[in-house]
Amino acid sequence: MAGDETERAAGLEAAVGAIRQAESVLITTHINPDGDAIGSSLGLWHILRAAGRTACVVNQDGAGTRYQFLPGADGIKTGTEQAFDLGVAVDCGGIGRVGRVRDALERCNTVMRIDHHLAGEPFGDIEWLDPDAAAVGEMIVEIARALAVPVSPQAATCLLASIVEDTGCFQFSRVSALSLRICAELVAAGADLHSVVQQLYWRNPEGAARLRGACLTRMRTQCGGRLAWTAASTTDFDQFGATEEDADEVVHDMLRIGTVEVAVLLRESAKDYRVSLRSRDSVDVASLAREFGGGGHERAGGCRIGKGEADVEALIAAAAQRLEKPGNTPGVP
Repeated sequence: MAGDETERAAGLEAAVGAIRQAESVLITTHINPDGDAIGSSLGLWHILRAAGRTACVVNQDGAGTRYQFLPGADGIKTGTEQAFDLGVAVDCGGIGRVGRVRDALERCNTVMRIDHHLAGEPFGDIEWLDPDAAAVGEMIVEIARALAVPVSPQAATCLLASIVEDTGCFQFSRVSALSLRICAELVAAGADLHSVVQQLYWRNPEGAARLRGACLTRMRTQCGGRLAWTAASTTDFDQFGATEEDADEVVHDMLRIGTVEVAVLLRESAKDYRVSLRSRDSVDVASLAREFGGGGHERAGGCRIGKGEADVEALIAAAAQRLEKPGNTPGVP
């Protein structure tokens, strides 16, 4: 434990040192970003600007519609030709996961990875990894403290959203006393917890609800109910006036079923399926995603596969095979 704490402190010191030496900072994250990715990116952006740095948030897919309520979301870029002293990738399990931003990230004088997952492929000059953190948002709060930068209400809102979403609104096992203390600090700094929760969980478009219903109606289960999967077709998106982002909660809906250990959602596009993988605690879905050219973290991964029946069967068979391995027993997310 002492060694882990020493390593963690050294990682934070290296991260803060790199920020202090930089005048300009590029902030990015993984493709198809979730709330932790967007919230921690924007939270860091606010903090760096308050520290007198020039900073820019760039990611391949922007902020989507779900996170537009976060202060600064409308300023996220999808590309840049600008040169930066420091490039920071948050919540990212491999440099390939930043998508089209990779070239811009690699042009930075120094590249740093900040993540609360140990899984993935090491990259960059500096890595600060803290598996005890419930979300990267917690780690960004520590950076603010180390820089002696007050957390503004805008930064607090982004960081609170990061933690709220990546903990499933404080439901998951990684939530600690420290997580709750940090959230209390963010509320004291001006974040509105009720508003953040409302925006993330209680403001879904009607089309999203109808899409979720259609997908769940078609859901299939295997392995005695431990594996659940379904698909959202292009016809569904057209019929319900929904977007790919509106399907995000379908995979979580399936995982909420008591017997389900692994949930798989296929989102159809014109040329392939975008796959979302989620698990409780018995299967590393990031390794499953990597088998099909994707990546992610232990409990959340993604990849793309062909639209042929054989492609789908191969993915589902691989997921089932992992569930059937000795030692994979039901658990809690």
